[in-house]
Amino acid sequence: MKTVLSTLLVLALVAQPLAAVAEGAPIAGPDTRITLKDGTLVEGTLVNRSKDLLILRVNREIFTFELTNIDKIVTVDTLGAGARTITVREFPYISALGGTVAFSLLSWLQFDRAGNKEDDARQNEEFAPNAPDEQALLAQARKLRDQADTARLLGWGGALLAAGSLGVALIPRKVERRVFPELSVSGREPAVRLVLVQRF
Repeated sequence: MKTVLSTLLVLALVAQPLAAVAEGAPIAGPDTRITLKDGTLVEGTLVNRSKDLLILRVNREIFTFELTNIDKIVTVDTLGAGARTITVREFPYISALGGTVAFSLLSWLQFDRAGNKEDDARQNEEFAPNAPDEQALLAQARKLRDQADTARLLGWGGALLAAGSLGVALIPRKVERRVFPELSVSGREPAVRLVLVQRF
C-alpha cells in the first residue's frame, strides 16, 4: 500500500510541470489601460472582453466595466513604439520542484525499506545457528539482502531524479516584455485617478 501511494504521489507531482508549461509565461505588468467617460484612467490586466463588458484585474482585484462607460481602450500591442521594453528573468520550469519533492520522498521510502530488509536479514542470520531449519533461514536472509540492495538502488535512482528535477526547476530564462510607459504627475492635476466602478 505504501508503494502504491508513493507511486501515485510521484506521478501527480511530476505531471504538474507539464500543466504549468502549457499555461504559458506570466505577464510582466498591466497590459490594458482604459479611460472612462469621466476621465478616470484605469490600468490592469485584461481578463475578458465581451460585446457589453470589459473585465480587468487590478492589483489582485477584479473590476467590471460596461463598454458604454469607457471612452478609450489602449493595450500594449496597440501602443507600438510607445511601449517600453523590459527584460525579465523568469523560471518557467519552477513547478518541477514538485518532482523534486516527489522523487525525494520516493528515495527516502526506498532507503527506509532497504534498512528494514537489512534488519530482517540480520535477525534471520542470528537465529539460524540454533534453528532446526538453518538453511531456510539463511536462504531467506540472502533473499532479504537482495531486496535491500534493490531498494537501495531505487533510492539512489530517486535521489538522482530529485537532483535532476531541482536543476531543471532552477533554469532561468530572460524574456523581453513590452509594458506601458510609467505615468507621471504633471502640473497640479494627477495623471492617474483610480475609482471603483463595479466589483465582484
